[in-house]
Amino acid sequence: MIRLPLITAALVAVLWWLFHISKRKSLRVVLIVFAIIIALPLGLLFAQWGYELNMRLRAGRITAQLESYRASHGKCPVSLSDLEIREVNGPIYYERDFDSPFEYYLWFGTGVGTVSQYDSKTRMWHAPQ
Repeated sequence: MIRLPLITAALVAVLWWLFHISKRKSLRVVLIVFAIIIALPLGLLFAQWGYELNMRLRAGRITAQLESYRASHGKCPVSLSDLEIREVNGPIYYERDFDSPFEYYLWFGTGVGTVSQYDSKTRMWHAPQ
């Protein structure tokens, strides 16, 4: 996950360096056009990356509250409203496993028809699907 910002920073540094060492105006124009063409998709990627990071941080706080509730009550709550969490109807959703009152799932939307999901059994996030 950290590779994308590092690659982008390296690309920006190279473009900045090439722009400053170029003497010809036509080469500078080409570099500016290239930078704009590259910046648009990278901007969209960073926007999505930032959103997912923010949502995982928020879900991490909810997970800590759920684990605390499970430790004190011996089972997971039926809904997030039992914890007095305002995320009851999104953007982070919760579901207790029907077969086991000790397991739950958290998820949030990452795009059209895709979600990122946390499984309490494995304690892992599953990539957007």
